[in-house]
Amino acid sequence: MKIALVLFFLLSGCIVLHAQQGEPDVIILKGEVNDQSGQRVPFTSVNLFEEGKRVGSFIGTREGDFQVLYHFLITKRYELKVSSIGYDSLSVKFDYPDSVLRTKGFGELKLMPSANELKEVSVSASPKLIEMNEGNIIFNVAGSISAQGSNALELLGKAPGVFVGSDDAVSLNGKSGTTILIDGRQTYLSGKELTDLLKSMSSSDIKSIEIISSPGAKYDASGTAGIINIKTLKSLNQGFNGAITSGVNYGVFLRNTEDLTLNYRKNKLNIYGGYNHFIGNYSYLYGSDRIQEGKFYNSFTDDVDKRSKMSSRIGADYAINKNQTVGVLLRGNFIFGGGITDTKTTIGVAGTDNIDQSLDAINDYYHQKTERYNVNLNYKYEDTLGRVLNFDVDFGDFTKSAGNLQSNMYANNVGEVISDNLYRSINAIDISLKALKLDYSTKLWNGMLETGAKYSSVGADNNTRFLKVESAGESLDPTRTNRFVYKERITSGYVNYKKDIAKWQFQGGLRVENLSSEGKLDNKSVVSGNITSTSRNYTNLFPFFGVTVKPSALHNFSLNYSRRIDRPAYQNLNPFIYLLDELSYWQGNPFLKPQLSHKGLLQYVYNSRTIVGLSYTYTSDLSVEVTDTVDKTKIVMVPRNVGVQQHLALSLVQTIAPFSWWNMTFNGILFRIHNDISFDADRHLNLKQTAGRLSFQQSFKLPYRFNAEVATVYNSRRLIGANQFAKANSQVDLGLQRNLFGDKASMRVVFSDIYKGNKGSSIQSVDGLYLHNYSYYETQQIKLSFSYKFSSGISKGPRDRSSALESENGRIK
Repeated sequence: MKIALVLFFLLSGCIVLHAQQGEPDVIILKGEVNDQSGQRVPFTSVNLFEEGKRVGSFIGTREGDFQVLYHFLITKRYELKVSSIGYDSLSVKFDYPDSVLRTKGFGELKLMPSANELKEVSVSASPKLIEMNEGNIIFNVAGSISAQGSNALELLGKAPGVFVGSDDAVSLNGKSGTTILIDGRQTYLSGKELTDLLKSMSSSDIKSIEIISSPGAKYDASGTAGIINIKTLKSLNQGFNGAITSGVNYGVFLRNTEDLTLNYRKNKLNIYGGYNHFIGNYSYLYGSDRIQEGKFYNSFTDDVDKRSKMSSRIGADYAINKNQTVGVLLRGNFIFGGGITDTKTTIGVAGTDNIDQSLDAINDYYHQKTERYNVNLNYKYEDTLGRVLNFDVDFGDFTKSAGNLQSNMYANNVGEVISDNLYRSINAIDISLKALKLDYSTKLWNGMLETGAKYSSVGADNNTRFLKVESAGESLDPTRTNRFVYKERITSGYVNYKKDIAKWQFQGGLRVENLSSEGKLDNKSVVSGNITSTSRNYTNLFPFFGVTVKPSALHNFSLNYSRRIDRPAYQNLNPFIYLLDELSYWQGNPFLKPQLSHKGLLQYVYNSRTIVGLSYTYTSDLSVEVTDTVDKTKIVMVPRNVGVQQHLALSLVQTIAPFSWWNMTFNGILFRIHNDISFDADRHLNLKQTAGRLSFQQSFKLPYRFNAEVATVYNSRRLIGANQFAKANSQVDLGLQRNLFGDKASMRVVFSDIYKGNKGSSIQSVDGLYLHNYSYYETQQIKLSFSYKFSSGISKGPRDRSSALESENGRIK
């Protein structure tokens, strides 16, 4: 059977020349390893011979690059042998490389299929938990037992420097303002809609999480803290193959998780698909103790989320020839089901234990439904001269509807009912998006030029109806019923150039983005200042500069600067009021402005095992959700621009392998936040807090093919949002896994948060308002899962390998 791989592999490396006297010189050997159809072969073995004697060898990494250190002698002959499973080896002889040109080009090296084809080859590798790629930190999900059996949002909390708060907000290195991509593409969602999407994705479908702390000009400028790119799994195996994972989780409720991935690859065609679901209830317990205007309001909420979460995808890639590939990818994410919250609040005079009255509020979410569809069309051209053209077209639609019946019953201190009100709210959100993106790169002046353009159009239609339910019927409340339509268009372009000079690499770029938006209300609202429309049109420049020096093969220093932006979420611009109960509510802010930041990052890497980073970020027009007082007895959660934030962070990632059976990964972050903010002209706050986050993960290879893992996380007291100080918390996870059936299957059990240490607790105060919030979100769980991989045909690599020339969108061509 003839083998044709759609994935590609770039054969590039560095061989250090040591003269008999003087400093080492670097010579680069370059080439492309393709199969007979012109498709690149990944995970190639490279061996260097000197007059018939092997003097160096390397097996390509996940990214496909390699490095061989050797003392070249001018008088001798050399030979390079390239091989890969299922192919005949290829030998190329050459003389001592020209140290003046500093390069040796081999052009295209073609491997021919072996005459003795293997029906099935199992290629297994144990990826490092943490890796580096072009200055970005890669968290490999397959390297963590405890990461399995969870959703994408829970998984993010295990990645280096990433913290997921009790409100599902994601921060990076202690700073908010993180953009999350999926396979290099924006989701165009934020807030609750984004977290719902991540909760519908299974960790079994995720290959790695890429932490991009200092994105270059080719990335969208959003994300003042950086970018988190979630990469999903793809397969390199010829023929039909797939994997299935089935599991159960138990904390407060029993839940079922299922994940299925399928792939068919033959010659130039690759078809793939997947499905996963989470079925079962989730428990959330939270509350607050509030002192306001001389009274206390102590509330506790028992929240049961009864929604089921499902996700699916199907796609195809076709190699027109060795230079051109087209592809299509369809994704769907679905959440549906009910839910109920029961909130009990006691009210009395502050400083006493006397209860004057109580409020019992029940939210019955009898209808909840979320659907997200996305279609991506892709064309890619790539030749041996280094020219790459990539064109993406995206269409998406996000709809969300909810029906809620809320009761509010007041009673006095002897239990007599004072009032009993019943409300119904019907909410609908429809977000549609279109995006076109063109990227082109080519070699220029012994460097690499990257340029591109992008246009995106997003429309959000929010419709809320609020009714008071009485015995005579339901009556519409016109002051809380409205429709908000928001349209946004972003046009951007960028240019980026990078060049290597000896041991130095210089990179500089500029991105320009223009935003035009308009928001319209059907009816005037006091909340929005009695205006019915807001329009914006502004252009921003986002420069990027970076310099990297590699004094030796093991040491790497880099310094980067970038300017970034965080635009308001569409829902945050919506001025509607959403009642939590009659004493607290949430509302949007149509006057919200984007926040802008300047960021510098200094980073040192030693042998990909030690990663040290020092960053400073200055953010203006800081946009956060604040809790403020209303009408003496009520509070409102509203997003506002409150001032300036300075953020300084020192991070360390260290991997250690004391023995072949024991691996340790340590991640530590020490950061300081300084918020110089104002709630209004009379309420100014100058807050500073130094905090830390430590995570330590250990993996053990045990007898009888068992693997074990211990993962610990500690978060110190920290400042989050505007003026909220969170108390320290921690978590310990234990995992045990055994491979079965020749490593085709695995059984694993995980005990997460073994002592319930991951509880939220925070305090905030401003001008007479004191608020203590606490929460626990069912982090203590027992997870049991079984995975099985199946395949037919010829395997040329593990299903989670990717090429060194993988494009930004993460799709294997």
